[in-house]
Amino acid sequence: MSAAVNRKSIRTSVILPEDAHARIQALADANNVSAAWIIRTAVLRFLEEHGDQHELPLRLPKVKKAGGT
Repeated sequence: MSAAVNRKSIRTSVILPEDAHARIQALADANNVSAAWIIRTAVLRFLEEHGDQHELPLRLPKVKKAGGT
């Protein structure tokens, strides 16, 4: 991950559920780091593990359609 620190960085933003934001902020406060550091580290670790895959290992729950189908 340290190689990524030397590259140009691009600012981006995400919308998180309120509870996720609160948990990230609590972790940041407890560890004297920023919420941005936690999110950036998590994204970089995810990309290290899965960045070369064509299909993401994310399993979203199936949503039932109205009418029971």
